[in-house]
Amino acid sequence: MNTAIKKITGKDPDSYLADYRNHNNMRMQELKEALGVESRATIFNPKYIKDVLKGGKSSAEGITELVTNAFGWEATRSEVIDDEFWNQVHDLYIIDKENLGVQDFFERENPAAMQEITAIMLETARKGFWKASSNQLDVITQKYIDLVERFGLEPSGFSGNNSKLQDYISKRLPENQKNSYQKQIQESKTSDKSTESKVLRKENTENKKEKINLNGLWIGIGGIIAFIILIIFIKKRRKN
Repeated sequence: MNTAIKKITGKDPDSYLADYRNHNNMRMQELKEALGVESRATIFNPKYIKDVLKGGKSSAEGITELVTNAFGWEATRSEVIDDEFWNQVHDLYIIDKENLGVQDFFERENPAAMQEITAIMLETARKGFWKASSNQLDVITQKYIDLVERFGLEPSGFSGNNSKLQDYISKRLPENQKNSYQKQIQESKTSDKSTESKVLRKENTENKKEKINLNGLWIGIGGIIAFIILIIFIKKRRKN
């Protein structure tokens, strides 16, 4: 809706969210303010993060979902997500400046979720949404590559089929890591084709089974009909 209005009017529409958390002081908040308040209470709140770290795979996915949503806002309403948001993600989740054990948690419970976060951050920088420093990009790139090398490239993830992002990442790598990364990409593509082929073979096998079952059914029905006709014929012969 925001994109449609901007396309027609040339301006982003004003967006507000209703804040009902304090029933004695319910009010409307501008979208940027609301997202900022929510982020500080959750994703950037060390107490909240500590609670997340007590969870498992789904808890890690929850953080990734929040980061993914932020990228979505960048793509549609870039003014509501500023550089400070991504700087905070970098500080709390990539370098773990609060020493909460964030990286250990993700690597233990869901390394694919952290790979996704790093890929989203690199794509945000590639598209110019986030003016990251060279040092920040180096740190994130190395974290991303480390996860890819240790756990494999997530084919369904943010960078799985994003050739522009893959090229962007490759350009930031030394030659030996670049070659290794390119190999991972090719292996991922081969794996996808192999999986697709297996699925197709399975479907074909199931179709054949269905045809065989249907043929058997028709043969059975034909046998029953022939048997009934035979009985009728015998009864008529007896009457005659």
